[in-house]
Amino acid sequence: MHSGKEPSFWLKEIILENFMSYEYARIPLKPGLNLISGPNGAGKSSILLAISVALGQIYTERSKRLKDLIRRGSEIARVTLVFDNEIKEGMRPIGFSDADTFLLSRYMRNDGNYWWEADYKRVSHEEVTRLFKGFGLDPDNMLIIMHQNTMERFSLTTSQEKLKLLEEAVGFGSYREKVIEATTRLESIISEDESITDLLGRAKESLGYWKEMHAKYLLREELEEKRQWLKREAIWARVIKQEAAVRMLEERLKVKEHALASNRAEMERTKENIIVWREKLDSWKTTSKESFYKLLHLEKEETSIVVLAEHLRENEVIFSEFGKGEDLEKIRKRQKEAENRLNELKEAIVAVQIELGALERTQESNLETYINYRVKEEVLKFKGDLLEGDIKTIKDEMEKVDQKLMDLASLKRKAGERIETERKQSEIENEMSLVGAKIEALGEIPEETEEIYSNYSKLFEELKEKSKIVAANKEEGLKELDSRKDIWRNAITDLLDSINSSFQQIMSYIEATGLARLVNLEDIENAGLELFVGFRGTPPVLFDYYTQSGGEKTASIMAFLLSIQQMLRSPFRAIDEFDIHMDPRNREEIYKMMISSMKGAECLLITPGQLTVTDPSVHVIVVQKAYGKSRVREVKESFDV
Repeated sequence: MHSGKEPSFWLKEIILENFMSYEYARIPLKPGLNLISGPNGAGKSSILLAISVALGQIYTERSKRLKDLIRRGSEIARVTLVFDNEIKEGMRPIGFSDADTFLLSRYMRNDGNYWWEADYKRVSHEEVTRLFKGFGLDPDNMLIIMHQNTMERFSLTTSQEKLKLLEEAVGFGSYREKVIEATTRLESIISEDESITDLLGRAKESLGYWKEMHAKYLLREELEEKRQWLKREAIWARVIKQEAAVRMLEERLKVKEHALASNRAEMERTKENIIVWREKLDSWKTTSKESFYKLLHLEKEETSIVVLAEHLRENEVIFSEFGKGEDLEKIRKRQKEAENRLNELKEAIVAVQIELGALERTQESNLETYINYRVKEEVLKFKGDLLEGDIKTIKDEMEKVDQKLMDLASLKRKAGERIETERKQSEIENEMSLVGAKIEALGEIPEETEEIYSNYSKLFEELKEKSKIVAANKEEGLKELDSRKDIWRNAITDLLDSINSSFQQIMSYIEATGLARLVNLEDIENAGLELFVGFRGTPPVLFDYYTQSGGEKTASIMAFLLSIQQMLRSPFRAIDEFDIHMDPRNREEIYKMMISSMKGAECLLITPGQLTVTDPSVHVIVVQKAYGKSRVREVKESFDV
């Protein structure tokens, strides 16, 4: 209840910078009724919107985004509220500020960055909300700050929402919170009681179950140990396989390198013999050279084919044991091609030999020896190339196997001590799958099985004792809930009795009847507040959006607001377009009652209509707009606005 004195906490001034249609404006306010008047579109409602945004309102009636409130062409807007903070009765209203005035600023940038400053220090939204909640000033409660078009919204609110708005506005929210706390606590106790009862029933049946589970637990431990051994064996089987491959390749490499060394030594001896025999054949007739070279070429090719065939047979043996099927097929195909070519060469050689038969028999022996050495040289060279290719291939294979062993190094460390095994990896994995299937067949077995099995008897006794305690708590919780509900119902009922007395009296001034009624008081979640109003001698009917006319709705809401003014916690309240759709007589009556009811508080009243201001306590501000800019001025004497 307000005593009629100047409020201890009041808003002295609003400073707007680049906010909506305001480039810069300072709007002074005073305790009591502050009347803001001006034509539609002048910027009156923007003042109340600015106050709400600064007080912490995030959603706005005018815009979904705060950056849309910035004056066009500007990068940043600021709304500053200047509050009186002088020491009263030995303390300041805002204790953490040492100044006689407290400044709260809300900044809005075009990039979507918004923040608050309190006495030029940055503060959070939570701090702003907490500060004004302590004074009962909630910018989102339409019974405290009613924006333009909010009366329409109030008409559409449910009875439950109306009651909650009233409770918060008059400071009764704690009664409901205490009932909800007691309900939540009781629900928790009931849930605990049901849980304990359920546990008791299941505990009687569980001892036999846990005995069986314990046997499964021991079997699973044994199978898990075996599976871990098989995992290690599988790793070592892979390592052993690669090590065997390395040894086989090393043996093959030694054989090939020894053969290459022998080949090179034989090549040196053959080259020396070629030089000797070439000197003996220097006198050979020129006419026989072509035949000799032809024969040489043919026999050289023949020998190469023979050597190639021999080499292919060796590789056939090797690949048949270690190689892939497709590689073996390629070798056999090449053998067939070599045999065909060898037959062709033999026929050609016979022809050349017949031709050479007519040549000098005396040179035959020397020429044959020379040719043999030359052929041998080519054969050795060809064989050496093949051996070098084989060596390179073997070394490449060794690098791959070595890399595989290196890749297995980390697994070897995890596998621990070496396990010698002759089994293939596939055999080990098959056994591992079998063990895994046996483990899977056991189902879920808690790790705490042994402990649970041994403690179940003790647990059952503890549950019985706890059940007694919970039952006692439940009884006590029911009593506490009933007590708090009674307190809440009594407080709300007393509150409504006080409101109804004023509501009915105010409605009578405008030749109407009104009644505020509580519904569903036994169910706090569904409890609500309904208003009944009657105009022009008709019986009161339920107030809603569809039943009453626009003027009747506005008059009813204003009468209800006036009936609760002396009960509101907030020292500041505001109403935009309080007189919308009202007839002139009701408008004047409501306005007079607003003046008398606002002596002990600070109220902002916005109207686009004309009112006669005769009371010197009313602080009048006129808003006008010219060239896209809104301006304000104070009116110092009585006149019609």
